Amino acid sequence: MSKLSPFEMLSSLADKARLSAIDLPTAQATQTLSTGLGFNLLGQRFITSMKETSELMRVPPTTRVPGVKSFVIGVGNVRGRLMVVVDLALFFGQPSTLPSAQRRVLAVEDEEHLLGFIIDDSLGMQHFPSDAYSEDAGDVPEMFEKFVRGSYGVAGVHWPVMSLAALSDDPRLGTLAVSH
Repeated sequence: MSKLSPFEMLSSLADKARLSAIDLPTAQATQTLSTGLGFNLLGQRFITSMKETSELMRVPPTTRVPGVKSFVIGVGNVRGRLMVVVDLALFFGQPSTLPSAQRRVLAVEDEEHLLGFIIDDSLGMQHFPSDAYSEDAGDVPEMFEKFVRGSYGVAGVHWPVMSLAALSDDPRLGTLAVSH
């Protein structure tokens, strides 16, 4: 019986491991995913880009500001920064029927402003195959069309993409004061 040196034993083990190893999947077999934050607003399901949302939070305590439009709930202090809090249901002309404890805020931030959009319910992070995206917004109520940028369709479920950037740029949010 020949005795193997430690190097020969390790070499033999390495050869056996290589023979029984399973190949890794090829890069072609992987699928790219798009990730967004799902939410409900007035009974409609939406997805918004993670790039447009800086945070999802509970509705912060707010101070009402006199002389502003009805959809402006007030301003809140979020970690030392003032956030203008807007009720999206009221922005679209309808009150929410959900309890306020269930509602959440999607925070949108730029260099100068922090804006919080109150939504009816968060559906958490959603992942879609990139090829499930369509430029067609699908069947969404007319009041939302201006702010929808395509949709994802997976397993028969339709997810319109709500652009928070387009909402932030809406002229109604540019001037929050009520005109007399």
